Amino acid sequence: MRSIGVLEAKTSLSSLLDEVQTSGETIVITRHGRPVARLTPEPRRRRLSGAELAARSQAFMAGQAADADWARMSWDELKAIARDEDPGR
Repeated sequence: MRSIGVLEAKTSLSSLLDEVQTSGETIVITRHGRPVARLTPEPRRRRLSGAELAARSQAFMAGQAADADWARMSWDELKAIARDEDPGR
């Protein structure tokens, strides 16, 4: 991890960002020799394959259905609710 002064950081921010992104190293920015900030790369995220994405989506949807109140209701209870909410009846 290297340190640079605030003036150098100001004048070369774009190249510092490139450096941090490619090297993965953190750069400490100092003012009057004291650390005041860190320029740190974002963690790299792994891209999901189509199969992984589909599996996660299915698991999410199954969890959503299991958490829904209606998922625990009987067919008769659901019909009664639908009847009560139907303005045409």
